[in-house]
Amino acid sequence: MLMIYLLPTAKSIAKTLLSRLIYKVRDLFRARKAKYKLATIINILIMTLILTLGRPPAERLFNPLVTQLTPLTPLTETKNSKEVFGFAPYWNINKLSNIDFKILTTLAYFGVEVDGNGNLVKDDPGYQTFKSSQATSLFKKAHAGGTRVVLTLTQMRNGPILALMDSDEAQRNLIEEAVSLVRQRGIDGINVDLEFAGDPGDDYRARFSQFVGNLTNRMHGEVPGSHVTVSVYASAVKDPKIYDIAALGRVSDGIFMMAYDFAVASSDNAIPTAPLNGHENGAYWYDIATAVNDFLKFMPPEKLILGVPYYGYNYLVYEPTVKAETRPSYSWRGRAASQTYTTVQDKFNSSSEVVRGWDDNGKVGYIAYYVPEIDTWRMIFMEDTRSLGIKYDFAKEKSLGGVGIWALGNDEGKKELWTLLEEKFGAKKVANKNLLMKTVNDIHE
Repeated sequence: MLMIYLLPTAKSIAKTLLSRLIYKVRDLFRARKAKYKLATIINILIMTLILTLGRPPAERLFNPLVTQLTPLTPLTETKNSKEVFGFAPYWNINKLSNIDFKILTTLAYFGVEVDGNGNLVKDDPGYQTFKSSQATSLFKKAHAGGTRVVLTLTQMRNGPILALMDSDEAQRNLIEEAVSLVRQRGIDGINVDLEFAGDPGDDYRARFSQFVGNLTNRMHGEVPGSHVTVSVYASAVKDPKIYDIAALGRVSDGIFMMAYDFAVASSDNAIPTAPLNGHENGAYWYDIATAVNDFLKFMPPEKLILGVPYYGYNYLVYEPTVKAETRPSYSWRGRAASQTYTTVQDKFNSSSEVVRGWDDNGKVGYIAYYVPEIDTWRMIFMEDTRSLGIKYDFAKEKSLGGVGIWALGNDEGKKELWTLLEEKFGAKKVANKNLLMKTVNDIHE
């Protein structure tokens, strides 16, 4: 009660002090006093304004760089014969100017991490970038082009994933926070990307499926027409993980198959990261075609999105041949590294000092080059218009729901991969023209 009586007096004193300070500042300017005294007075003036006006007006006056978030109009009604789904990692936020929004049907922002208690990790750059003016601008451009925007919830460690699955309360909390954030941002849904390594057993598969189902139902209820998809390993049927493909196919709006990383940086042999074939004849431990066939035993094809890589691994090899033995990770010559489509194209496209080849099992080409300074070959399999065209034709032949990209921005400054997508799938059609026009107007506000 005492504070209620003291507040008017404090404001009166503050306003009197503010008036006196203004005259003092004027006198200092006239007398051209030392700049340090002036700086001190200005600091006191700012504090006085905060006390007098309250925090929100002060923030508007003195912190203009703080993003003022305006909810976007959800754009949930798009029609296209095939999905073109692209992940936009926060670290590529400045590399997305070449996105063709007349082709892209869904932009999945990647991502906001979740913890075992069902909280969004807000002190992470993924969350902070998601709330930034850069992301707002990107989302508005997507909506203006008739492209759905979804938020990716991500966790790559087993411990937090199991803790989340063990707690109904944590799951409810996560669903509440995630759906609330989607509504606040005015976007169109969620992608769940919880990547559990190993087989946690049937009980956890059931819990995960139930969580996805509850999230989907809540998301649909809060934002009609919204979409919830799940990212899963391509080997999820061959080597069971936390994903029950049949259940997820029922309770979600779609499954994004991460059809890459069949080979990784630590692989003993240089093979494509996304081979289309090769498993049936024993060349490779698994491949995309076999994985898709395995998935389609448990789910409808129209709900399956085939994800392809816009990157490859640059290996150190003893000789430039398919399945060449790779040098060990402890080699003094260096290590294997991931490289983007743009990096490889810019570095090697016009070079005559490379060896080019084609893997007829994987249906993808490779580039190899000798490094005399360290006396070794380097070799990289990289998707291009030829190999991706074959994969897109395969997706169409299998009547899949569409294709996906990991990751937008890896083709920074290039147009040929968008041209290929348009040739294979065409431009999308927006069902609700009035909604699209409203969104176009929003972007110019």
